[in-house]
Amino acid sequence: MSIMQTVLQTPHFIVINHVCQFPRVDCGYVQGDQPARIIFTRRGSFALHVKGKTRLARPGQAVMIDKHMEYHVTHPDTDGCDCCTDIWMDDATRDALREEGLASEASRALPHDLQFQRLHVELLQGIRKESGATSDAEDALYDALACLLQVSSQSSVEMRQVSRAEEAIVGHADENVDIATLARLVGCSPFHLCRVFRAATGQSLRQFRLQQRLGAAVGRLGDGEDDLAAMACDLGFSSHSHMTDAFRRFLGLAPAQLREQLRQSDLRHWRERLQAYPLRLASWTGPPAQ
Repeated sequence: MSIMQTVLQTPHFIVINHVCQFPRVDCGYVQGDQPARIIFTRRGSFALHVKGKTRLARPGQAVMIDKHMEYHVTHPDTDGCDCCTDIWMDDATRDALREEGLASEASRALPHDLQFQRLHVELLQGIRKESGATSDAEDALYDALACLLQVSSQSSVEMRQVSRAEEAIVGHADENVDIATLARLVGCSPFHLCRVFRAATGQSLRQFRLQQRLGAAVGRLGDGEDDLAAMACDLGFSSHSHMTDAFRRFLGLAPAQLREQLRQSDLRHWRERLQAYPLRLASWTGPPAQ
């Protein structure tokens, strides 16, 4: 079942909250009649196949698709629930991003860290809460894209093997798939996989798995998850306390505290948090004024 809800429409952006869950209906092929877009995944994962290339949309990796691109979607976890924030942009914004080098391909994967995962989840909450403040929301979207320009990067080192490993981990995020099994799935030795994965992502396989679990947890908290113990079990943490320890170590607060912050957040608080984000790029402010 696929549910799409438009939460913002401005001269430059349309922001859509998209939820896709089992059984999958109206989900698969997308005709090439849509504008350029950036997809931020809050929970779950799905693969977008665009002009012979596969881009994995997941917590920790946004995907940009250029305008008028036909593509189809597949799901590593066929029975799961995927939630994403789909940001459509007009030609002026898309052209400005091309000048910055972000939209030079038919599609592009845009990896980011756990702190930015929280930022884009919180951004959606702020837009929902202040639905009438379209100018503030548009400014916030430009700020978010400027930040993404800074934190996203790509490595050409064995990216196909790295992508296959990421897809295997994301498709079994609640399981502790060992390195030997991952290496067999990818078609290389465990040593080679560990080496190229760290070279391309800056993370170990274990760190990447933990980031996926935390990223998915942040997305669920943004949607108002109440049963934290059940969420910990669903996401593969050994216990509620294990998940809480990981939250405190990487995000600085417990899951219940973050859930409350997300509930109370608005665009003003979001902007304050963005200003505190260590890798902020403030030089790009959107397309030139008409």
